[in-house]
Order: sequence, then structure tokens, then C-alpha cells
Amino acid sequence: MHSLAIAKEGELTIGTIDDIQKLHIRTIPLGEHARRICHQEQSRTFAFCSARHYHSGMDEPEVHFVRLLDDQTFEIISSYQLDTYENGCSILSCSFSDDNNAYYCVGTAYVLPEENEPSK
Repeated sequence: MHSLAIAKEGELTIGTIDDIQKLHIRTIPLGEHARRICHQEQSRTFAFCSARHYHSGMDEPEVHFVRLLDDQTFEIISSYQLDTYENGCSILSCSFSDDNNAYYCVGTAYVLPEENEPSK
């Protein structure tokens, strides 16, 4: 099955193309910005990195998450809030030669306000 995922402000759109070339599209309202997404066939899930902006009038940093969605119902199965100033920069599904399990690996960086480029 071939898939297409499009992240727009506040929502995620996922489309699949079935065997007869019919396109199925579903938009999932998130209320936050999806930044990176990955599909894992073994667990039948999508994992994505996202950021939520709070408009409280104060200079609060945005909050970043790693979220896990069921690939059939698109319900959030699990959610992990990253540390303050920690951003999800990359995400992939992988497995290891001596292990039958599939894992999601997330690359992050701490984006501190006083730094031009992340240093850790």
C-alpha cells in the first residue's frame, strides 16, 4: 500500500492508495503542528513529532511531543512530551538483526533561545 501524509497548521492529512488505484484521504485535527511522521507496518501505527503553541501572551516556549496513532482508527494511542526546548527533528522505524521487534527512533535537539544553532 502506498501512502501520502501532509501536515498543515493544526491538522494532519493521511491518504492511501489501494490496489484499484482509489485514493482514500482522512484529515485528523490535531490542534498542533505535525513536524515529522513515520509509519510502522509491524505495529500498524504512525508516529509523529509535533509542536503546540500556547497563546498566553507570555514568552513561553512551544511544547513538543512524540505521538503514536493507530493506522486504522487514527486515534492517539500514546503521547510523550519532550523536555522544555527539546524539539523532535527526525523519526524513523527500525529493527535490529538479533531482535524481531520494530522500534521508533526519534532524533531530538535542544533549541535554546540564546543559541543560534542547537549545541546538544
